[in-house]
Amino acid sequence: MDKKYAIYAILFAILFSHAQEVALPTDLRQHNLTEFNASLFNPVFSLDRNNPESIAWWSRYQWQTIDGDPTSIFLNYSRKINNQSAIGVGFVQNNTGVFLNTGGVLNYAYAFDFGNNMKLSVGLNVFGYNSEIADDRYNPNPEISLPQLELSKNAFIMQFAPGVRFSVDGFSVGFTAENLFDYNFSTNNSATASDEKIYLGMIDYRLPVTLFSGVDNAYLLPMLYVKSVPYGDTQVGLNALLSSNKFWLQGGYNSFYGISGGLGGRFFKHLSFGALIEYGLDAGIQDQDPTFEIIAAYTLSSPDARKKVVGFEVDELPVELEKPEEVIPLEDGDRIAEEEKMQKELSKAEALAEKNALKKEKKQKRVRGKKKKALAEELRVAQELAEAKRLKEEQEAAALAKAVQMKEQKRLDSIKAIELALAKKIQEDLDMIAARKKAGKAVTQGHYEEADKLEGQKAGFYLIGNVYGTSKYRDIFVETLKKRGIDAKFFYLERTKWDYVYLERFDTLSEAEAARDNKFNGKYAERTWIFRIIGE
Repeated sequence: MDKKYAIYAILFAILFSHAQEVALPTDLRQHNLTEFNASLFNPVFSLDRNNPESIAWWSRYQWQTIDGDPTSIFLNYSRKINNQSAIGVGFVQNNTGVFLNTGGVLNYAYAFDFGNNMKLSVGLNVFGYNSEIADDRYNPNPEISLPQLELSKNAFIMQFAPGVRFSVDGFSVGFTAENLFDYNFSTNNSATASDEKIYLGMIDYRLPVTLFSGVDNAYLLPMLYVKSVPYGDTQVGLNALLSSNKFWLQGGYNSFYGISGGLGGRFFKHLSFGALIEYGLDAGIQDQDPTFEIIAAYTLSSPDARKKVVGFEVDELPVELEKPEEVIPLEDGDRIAEEEKMQKELSKAEALAEKNALKKEKKQKRVRGKKKKALAEELRVAQELAEAKRLKEEQEAAALAKAVQMKEQKRLDSIKAIELALAKKIQEDLDMIAARKKAGKAVTQGHYEEADKLEGQKAGFYLIGNVYGTSKYRDIFVETLKKRGIDAKFFYLERTKWDYVYLERFDTLSEAEAARDNKFNGKYAERTWIFRIIGE
């Protein structure tokens, strides 16, 4: 590595030694949301949480560090439009440890009722937020240009998070993508790459329970979920909620964040307040301070307790039957006239039925009277058409099979030719390197390093953009390149204790030299150099 960049790296390692050591996932950390604001977990949850209309506050204080802990805040108003749909709007702020995202979120969910207590619910959260560097207390010398600090400030990002859930009685299974689609208006590009999407699947079962006197509408809701997080291990978690009209209790486990427990109460029929504490169990975070969450909500109209019963809908309540009208007895003369009238109507109905029966019998005789010759002719034509259709299908199947075989053979020949050409090109490149070394010449211009092999890395030539001793500023640099349209990656070299961030890997030295000389096709104007991994 160039001496100038080595000095910069050492300077940053000293000045930022106080920075957070644990790499915090980039998600919203909403895994404990169960009783209120659960639409942040899955947008369809606005259909059966916070009923019928409420304002709810949630705040999470991650690890309680003194120098700016990564805090999440969500203030949300939600209401049901009818039994099938719900809407919500809220303010959200999320500190990922690297970026501070502040903005708003719109929610909409709709349920399709298939009967027999089966429903398919779909929903969408639309986020719009301003993203900036979370910790800017250190102001570097403006004469020193460092790629870690070249992030565009106040970038505005739109993010779409769809969700779906299928439920039968009390059982349901759901899926959501936290950032399936997003767009950075500052760079006019997608805010995240395809391998940076966050997906979450869950299954739960709502079970009505009976507690003690004065506590009604209680139910137990266990939920199992699996969440994929970019650049981190997949999270597996379990939540359990015991809710009633007086209080709620919850406990949970997350494979990254640890165990959690919380409780809350409802006061004056409208006000709810609760708190939760979470302890880390993973070796990487167990030394961190506990995490706290605060939940507060105000219900704007009286909740309908009957909605807590699984499969019960208010609109399905039986309507009170009206009292039958009192029957007034008829006089003898009126009764006789009424009987004669009914007898005449009955006679007319019998005559009409007899007439319809005669018509049906005549029609059946006409059908049976078809000539046998006509029937035989129809059968012969049908047989000939069936035979012609069979022959045509056999010919088409044979032609299709031959065409598929020829196309596959052509594809294999093309792949073989490409592989042979690439092998020849790689061998010529290796011969050139060996000749340069034998003549005592430099392998290439500028800085150059080699390693016999690295676990998990393919052999080849890597165009290096920078090296780092700490993960935080390595990640900032990689994020900066992604926003510029460069899908940068990195590997760790044990003998130097550095992470090497590379722009791309090449099969031959000549390709790597061309990318270095043309500034990576004009995408990266800063200095680069070549690192070779000889074997796999």
